[in-house]
Amino acid sequence: MKKIFIILTISVLAIACGGQKTETTTTANTNDTAAGTLTIDFQAIVGDTNNAVISSNSYLKITGSYGDIDGKIDAATGASMPTRTPDLLNKYRSTDNNVFNNKMEVGLGQFLLFATANSSRYIDDGMSGSGIAQRTVEGTTGPKVTGTGITKGDDGVITIRFVHAGGKTVEPYIFEMKTDANGILQVGAGTENFKRSEAVVTNDFDFNTDGSALIVDKAKEGVPYWKGDLQTTYENNIIKITGTLTETK
Repeated sequence: MKKIFIILTISVLAIACGGQKTETTTTANTNDTAAGTLTIDFQAIVGDTNNAVISSNSYLKITGSYGDIDGKIDAATGASMPTRTPDLLNKYRSTDNNVFNNKMEVGLGQFLLFATANSSRYIDDGMSGSGIAQRTVEGTTGPKVTGTGITKGDDGVITIRFVHAGGKTVEPYIFEMKTDANGILQVGAGTENFKRSEAVVTNDFDFNTDGSALIVDKAKEGVPYWKGDLQTTYENNIIKITGTLTETK
């Protein structure tokens, strides 16, 4: 009888513990599926290659579910502050820190980093005001991309065109972003307001004649993505982007 009683007691405890564990797991899953938020306050000066001017006019402030960022560049060294700001932003740009699992348009994620970039990137990526992007690394020069920069049409549409080649590569990806007539960037809409090259560009490229080769730039299919409207203004060579995005799963 004692043995039977002990067995029954252990069984009851096991069932009770199992029930408690299931309840905890359910709660964790509920928290995991809660929609994240991302609030962006971005400003950058275009057409100036003086690091002191860039530092005093450019910043990236991020608040949201995956950590806050308060970034700019150091005027003396040209380094981003805090260091490795791209790594901090990657928590919002992609899942599992994998750039191929992008949660937002690749061009938007890259463009936000101009707020914490120095003059070298402005020149290489087409934001120096020359309208041309071309990078040289260790004696190797990449293709020339013509038509970069920011324009605001009479209809109110703001067009942003730039390139980026990471590391020591000289062959860039090409990006284009367009607002609507009210200066709104529609993030996560999957429309042609965000476009990019499908692969790195190996030949000279002109936005005016080769733009049709660009594809729609959007989050990777099947991953949570950011959705919402960002207000964009462009006056006196200052580009501002502000607003809050919601994570859609």
